[in-house]
Parts: sequence; C-alpha cells; structure tokens
Amino acid sequence: MTHESRFDPMKELQNLGEQITRTVEKGIRTVTSSAEELLIDMYEADGNLHVCTQAIDGLVKDSIEISLESNVLTLSMRTEPEATPTDARYFLQERRFGPLTRHVELSVPVKGHEARAKVDSGSRLLITLPIDDSGFGNITVTPVD
Repeated sequence: MTHESRFDPMKELQNLGEQITRTVEKGIRTVTSSAEELLIDMYEADGNLHVCTQAIDGLVKDSIEISLESNVLTLSMRTEPEATPTDARYFLQERRFGPLTRHVELSVPVKGHEARAKVDSGSRLLITLPIDDSGFGNITVTPVD
C-alpha cells in the first residue's frame, strides 16, 4: 500500500502565513534595530567617565568611529555575521548585523583629547574619558587599543 501525500490547501495557506509573518517580523527588526541594539553602561570612577558596551557579535574593529560633539558622544560601527554554509536554512535568526549607531548625552564635561578606547577580549567597546571641570567642547575622539 502506497501512502501518497495529498494536497491540503488549508495547510498550505497556514505555511504561507507563517512564512509571511517571519519575513515581516525580520523586516521590522531590521528597520528598528540601531540604538536599541547597542546597550551601554556609563559610570564615573577615579576622575574618569567610563562607557562600556555590551558584547557585540561580529564586530568589525576597524569600522569603529567615536566622536564627541558638545556633550553628545556618538558610537558608530559595523557588525558582520560569521560564515554559514551556503545551503544553511535558518529556523530562527534573532541576531542582527550591519551598521550600529548610538548617541549618548554626557552629563559631565570631559577631556575628549585625552580619551582612550579599546575592544576587550569579550568584544566589548570600552571608552575612558577624563572628566574636565572647565566645561564642554567640540572634540573628536578616535579609538586607541
């Protein structure tokens, strides 16, 4: 006895609906991802303002740009996924890759020209900004390992 698969239009409609839902959700996540995706901690210690990001999957280290204009610190970078087999078929893909930008308003003045930045072994961006009691200024910060 052969068991033939019969065409089930309701099942096909359900599968199509699930595919559309996944595609729309992925598109929405792509459009809304940016600042929400780059979480940071900022604290003062030892006369410095410290900014530490979460671990950043797929961080392209030479894409990191850090700038300080007035009292707004801007972090920009790019992430890329690791290589996957060409025939891979995802069942779930929650991590986002591409450009990331985060603007953070600083509540204390800093000496931007003395800032230091590095990426640690856990793929976290760590920025140290010496606090300056003389006031805010327009300074560009470049990362240094």
